[in-house]
Amino acid sequence: MSEKCRLCPRDCKVDRTQTKGVCGMPEEVYIGRACRHMWEEPPISGTRGSGTIFFSGCPLKCVYCQNYSLSRGQGRKISVRELADIFKLLEDAGAHNINLVTATHYTRAILRAMEIYRPRVPVVFNCGGYESISTLEMLKDAVDIWLPDYKYALPLPAQEYSAAPDYPERALAALEYMRKLAPRDIFDENGVMQKGMIIRHLVLPGNLQNTFQVLENSVKIVGRDGFFSLMGQYYPAGEAAKFPCLSSPLKPLEYKLAISRAEKSGMKNTFIQSLEKNESKYTPVFDGSVGGEIYG
Repeated sequence: MSEKCRLCPRDCKVDRTQTKGVCGMPEEVYIGRACRHMWEEPPISGTRGSGTIFFSGCPLKCVYCQNYSLSRGQGRKISVRELADIFKLLEDAGAHNINLVTATHYTRAILRAMEIYRPRVPVVFNCGGYESISTLEMLKDAVDIWLPDYKYALPLPAQEYSAAPDYPERALAALEYMRKLAPRDIFDENGVMQKGMIIRHLVLPGNLQNTFQVLENSVKIVGRDGFFSLMGQYYPAGEAAKFPCLSSPLKPLEYKLAISRAEKSGMKNTFIQSLEKNESKYTPVFDGSVGGEIYG
């Protein structure tokens, strides 16, 4: 029996076996690439890479998306059995974890794939932060590490850049629930995360007040000993040129001010990026390929 999709806060109630949802995707799974990825945070990438599966489509579709073509549906169709095989392939290749990128709208398929093959390494849920508690509840026994973006703490940029004015309250509730599901950050002897949570935030040019509020809220969620990734890799992608604030790369001064505020927040475990300008290194080519090779 078909099921109306209510997996994300868009709550589009579409039968995705018949038509595409707000995420832009049908029920079948589409991926842009699967590989070992070295450009995640150090406790996720480790020395052997994160076994990253980049899923096609996205409920948010931010205008500046750094993976723009992927978020708009680029990719190739795979079966649930093939998805399970990819889990094992990446694991056998030495990946520290299985990293599910923008996978919310494929939750049911992922759970079916895990019935076929449950990874023996940690599973990372790498998402946009715009999540429904009911979907997180579905995933609670499948996910070991929560790696959410916390894009907006203010409604104005959430509306302007993602058409999601409810993002701030939805994301705050979702992140608090993720922390409840993973209250402790656990690492192996090599410093690779096994269980826990890392909050990510991409600093947007011209939006420092949003970043400052994200930092303030994040301390309350994970505490001063929790983990936070302050990303300075922004560059104009997708439709960013249409928006004056987003039409230029992030200024070094803006990123330094964000770092300063993070330090003042008292958070002890903040990941900082170098300010070198090499945008392409973070984003692989989304050609639908699957392999155990290392990207980055």
